[in-house]
Amino acid sequence: MSIKSMTGFGRCVGEKDCSGITVEIKSVNSRFLDLSMRLPRTMQHLEMKCREWVKERISRGKVEIFVSLEDSTEKKKKLVLREDLLDAYVESIKKVAEKYSLPYKLDAKELVFFPEVAQIVEGEEEDREEALFLAMELAMTEFQKAREKEGSNLKRDILLKLSEMQEGIDFIKGKEGDIQRAYGERLRKKMEELLSGREVEEGRILQEVAIFADKVSTDEEITRLQSHIQRMAKILEEEIPIGRDLDFLLQEMNRESNTILSKANDLSVSEKALKLKNHIEKIREQVQNIE
Repeated sequence: MSIKSMTGFGRCVGEKDCSGITVEIKSVNSRFLDLSMRLPRTMQHLEMKCREWVKERISRGKVEIFVSLEDSTEKKKKLVLREDLLDAYVESIKKVAEKYSLPYKLDAKELVFFPEVAQIVEGEEEDREEALFLAMELAMTEFQKAREKEGSNLKRDILLKLSEMQEGIDFIKGKEGDIQRAYGERLRKKMEELLSGREVEEGRILQEVAIFADKVSTDEEITRLQSHIQRMAKILEEEIPIGRDLDFLLQEMNRESNTILSKANDLSVSEKALKLKNHIEKIREQVQNIE
C-alpha cells in the first residue's frame, strides 16, 4: 500500500454487476474522518452498516458517498409481510384472551392490516444489500486508485524538497568555518586599530572567536533537522496512514529552522535558512492532503 492523498473520486454506474445501483465516492482533505452518506429511502436502514464498512477503508478526509437507483428499479413494487411482527401480535392477543377469559377469533385478513405488518416496498429490497456493497466495492477500488496516484505524486515532490533541504543544510554547515575566520579577521583588525600598532594578544583573539563560535553555532539544530529529514523520508515508505505523523514532524522541523535563522550571522546563511523554512511550508501544504 502506498501513501494516499485525501483527494479522490470513484464511481460504479448502475448497470450489469451493480444491479441498477450507482455509487459515487469523493473526498477532500480534512483533519479527521468526516463522512456523509446519501442513500435512497429504501436503503436507509443500511446506513450504519455502510458507515462501518467505509471506516475500515478510510481513516481521514471529508468523504461524501452518493447512492442512487435507476428509475426502472425504483418503480418495482412488492408486498412484504413482517412475519416476526405478525407472530408477536398473535401471541399478545392469545395472552390477553387467556388472562381475562375472553373468547377470541383470529381472522387472517384483519391480522394483515395490523400496523406495519404488511409493507409495500420498491424493488427487490431483500436482494439489494449484497448488490449495494458490490457497487460500493467497485467504486471504492476506483476511488483508492485515484488517491494512490495522487499520493505517489505528493511523495515524489516531498522527497525532492527534502533533498533540496539537505543541500541547504550542507551549505550552512560548510559556511561555519568561513564565518568564524572572517569574524576573527575583523576582530583582529579592529583591535589593531584600537591598539595603534601595538602587538595584539593572540590568546584574547582566540578566546573571543571561541565565544562567538559558540554563540552562532547551529550544530545541534542541524543535527536534529537532518534527523527529522531522514525520519520523514522513512515515514513516506510506511504502509499505514501517515498524515498526522508528518504534520507533527514538520512542527519540529520548523522549530529548528527558526533557530538556525535567528543565529545566522551571514547573508548567504540567512538566505539558505529562509529557503529551508520555505521548503517546510510547501511540504506542510502537501501533507495537509495526505491520509
